[in-house]
Amino acid sequence: MRGLVVAVAVAGVTLAGLQGTALADTAVPVWQPQGTAVTGAATTAEAQALTAGGTYKDTLKVGDTKYYGVDLDAKSAAYLSAFAIPKPGAKVTYGDGIELKLQSADGTDCDSYDAHFDNDGAARPVGGYTARTIEKGGRCQEANRYTLEIKRESAGTSDPAEWPVEIRFMSEPALKADAKPAPATSATEASPTPVTGTPRPAQGGTSFDNAAAIKSGIWNDKVLPGETRFYKVPVDWGQHAVLFADFANAPTAKENGFQSAGVRVDAYNPARGHIDDDTESYAGKQTSITGQTVPVSYANRFESSGKVSATRFAGWYYFAVSVHPGVKNVVDAPIGVTLRLDVKGTAAPSPGYDGDAAKAGFGIGGDDLAEADGTATGGGSSSTLRLVAFAALGAGTVLLLSLAVWVMTARRRSRAAAPQAPQGPQPGYGPPPAW
Repeated sequence: MRGLVVAVAVAGVTLAGLQGTALADTAVPVWQPQGTAVTGAATTAEAQALTAGGTYKDTLKVGDTKYYGVDLDAKSAAYLSAFAIPKPGAKVTYGDGIELKLQSADGTDCDSYDAHFDNDGAARPVGGYTARTIEKGGRCQEANRYTLEIKRESAGTSDPAEWPVEIRFMSEPALKADAKPAPATSATEASPTPVTGTPRPAQGGTSFDNAAAIKSGIWNDKVLPGETRFYKVPVDWGQHAVLFADFANAPTAKENGFQSAGVRVDAYNPARGHIDDDTESYAGKQTSITGQTVPVSYANRFESSGKVSATRFAGWYYFAVSVHPGVKNVVDAPIGVTLRLDVKGTAAPSPGYDGDAAKAGFGIGGDDLAEADGTATGGGSSSTLRLVAFAALGAGTVLLLSLAVWVMTARRRSRAAAPQAPQGPQPGYGPPPAW
């Protein structure tokens, strides 16, 4: 009997401990980098080559500048994206982040992109891409070995822990010789109207790879302080997306609690290029962020505006919804978010690729709309999900645990009193069932 009491007491302590840590930084689902492990070189001469269509993972220490080789032809556009993923709650400053640069063999700067946290303490996945665009009279048009440079920027007061990094290399086919793409467009709606209807549940993913697929409609989710959730939206040629992200009030908000840039939405294109972002402060009261993309056109890539240039191909567009880690000082609970999404415009024909652009990640497939049901396309951290689920269990679980311990104790006593069985596997005592 004493063993049963101890077991029940331990179970109760375990549950209490889990409940106490459910919203700690360790419980925040985190992007786990995917792909082939690589080690960036210290010089361009030693740079390991990346392959088109490949995804890679590496790490960055404070002060690191790493180089990766890229072999490009003279006709395909190339997109080299990189995202740094500090642990939730890590101390970062406004200017911390990563800087990307694509260079030719003769040292010409083909393109560059800087991604910073933009707010003190706002640790979250940050990144974007550098691109080699095929255009008449443009730089870096020849076939050759190019180099991707990734540099980490961190202040002396920031958390010095390594940052995991995910790198992706996407290659976009050239157009056919007789292709006539539509002209560029930068038109946006002056006063977009949010969609109405019945909300559906969505479960945002931890990264681009397992982003929740959603389409026009209203979607409800919850985001923890320090968490970033990803959603992907199929946007075809000639179409554009309008998003209203409504962050709910928190009835249990702490008095005078306030976090500048407490909630944030970032928009990315199919090659993980950053389009735009917006933030709002959060003090436990409802607030909203509204954003929209311009209609997708191949010719947009030649425009000077980054927001227009990024909407250069059809495919899955992404929205990353982040809650600042400091919001835990306002409310120690997930914040409800309602995404009112409207993909507008009639889908136009492809500009005429000389190759399978959809296979390379540029375009909308026939099953994309059917897939957009609000669920994540891959798993997050199963251990985290189990932790939160276990922590949510109550007294009924303790009762079941007590019963289970009682049954096991009775079986042990029964076996101890019975004659010893021959050694070897015993029926009925296999591994526990999978979750």
